[in-house]
Amino acid sequence: MTNDLTIEKINSFHINANKISLKKSSPMRHTAPHIHDTCEIYINISGNVSFMVENSIYAIEPGDIIITKPYEYHHCIYNDETVHNHYWLMFSPYENPDLFHFITSKKRGENNLIRLPKSITKKIMTSCDKIINSEHESSIMYLSSFFDILSYVEQGLLSYTKPNDNKHIPKELNEVITYVNTNFASISSVNELVSMFHISLSTLERMFKKYLSMTPRGYLYDKKFSNACRMLRNNASVTEACFQSGFDDYSNFIQNFKKIYKTTPLKYKKSLQ
Repeated sequence: MTNDLTIEKINSFHINANKISLKKSSPMRHTAPHIHDTCEIYINISGNVSFMVENSIYAIEPGDIIITKPYEYHHCIYNDETVHNHYWLMFSPYENPDLFHFITSKKRGENNLIRLPKSITKKIMTSCDKIINSEHESSIMYLSSFFDILSYVEQGLLSYTKPNDNKHIPKELNEVITYVNTNFASISSVNELVSMFHISLSTLERMFKKYLSMTPRGYLYDKKFSNACRMLRNNASVTEACFQSGFDDYSNFIQNFKKIYKTTPLKYKKSLQ
């Protein structure tokens, strides 16, 4: 039996690998929900956390892996004050689209949680440590460990994905989240949600803080900005990204975009190109 493989070309790409420990006082525990133009692999070591990707919330256990592709809205939710330890790898799929198609072809907000057998998880963590500690190793050793991880991730996406755990969220909050995800561009303020779902602003804010660690206004505007970034990536004009994402003040959109992403929408678009 023979098996021939031809790889015509592999373009250069950057891998950012970290092993992170976050105590209660760590500033990164307060990082806002976000999107970025890279793939991300998160591997939990310890810590009582959940993970939100789009409108799915996953309960996380040690060894769990969260996969996000470019422009998937996501963030870590801290359920208590225990130390949070995890691996975190980021890389761009655009230079080698065929190589990373198994991640980028995944539907947004689906199949983000992989729970592999513990024997495989241990191998992945060993490979992560090799990458992080490979300062004096060859590039082949570095890439070998990275592609070992990817092979297990691909296997996990085929056989070991877990459904979201939104059942622990109140029905009212789930309905609000679902509605915002679909209609963020037409919602101008949180007061519209309060009126539509017949719920008080204080109750809505309390539920968002308890279950998502953020405010309803922050969630709404994160969705708007996330969509604007996706549109800019797809070559939309800044004007289109602004108004089709639900912003009615162009100059205010520019100003707030710059605060969040530390650059203007136009420069952001050009950097992607």
